[in-house]
Amino acid sequence: MPNVKLLLNEKVHKLGEVGEIVSVKPGYARNFLIPQRLGTIPTPGEIKRIQKKKALLEKQYQEEKQQAEELAKKITELGKITITVKAGEAGKLYGRITAKEIVERLKDDADIEISKKQVLLKKPISEVGEFQIKFKLHSEITPEIKLVIKDEEQ
Repeated sequence: MPNVKLLLNEKVHKLGEVGEIVSVKPGYARNFLIPQRLGTIPTPGEIKRIQKKKALLEKQYQEEKQQAEELAKKITELGKITITVKAGEAGKLYGRITAKEIVERLKDDADIEISKKQVLLKKPISEVGEFQIKFKLHSEITPEIKLVIKDEEQ
């Protein structure tokens, strides 16, 4: 059976972006894309509607990107954040520094509000030292900052 053409209403992973006309198997269209409202039959009216939606999404994307750039500028101007905690022998911490502590410190030091999910930490920090921390504020914007973990005793 030949493939069918569908107009995508939403971005579909490994298939296409909003407003693209894609060719898919009939079962995929009938059983998944159309019931989930991810795709529709490409009529002239639908194409016009999706073009308006695409323009609106592009505007929204640019606004979010601009806000993220402003936030990134604030973060990079800060340069570094310092967290003082209790540490045992050889610089091992009693506990760990997680994204939550980093977010709280940013809020206290520079009144910068971000979510824990935006902090890119491979694993919680469990020792004294200096670390480079990245933040994912937008798909294209990932500023870095230096995080200094100090022992209370020093």
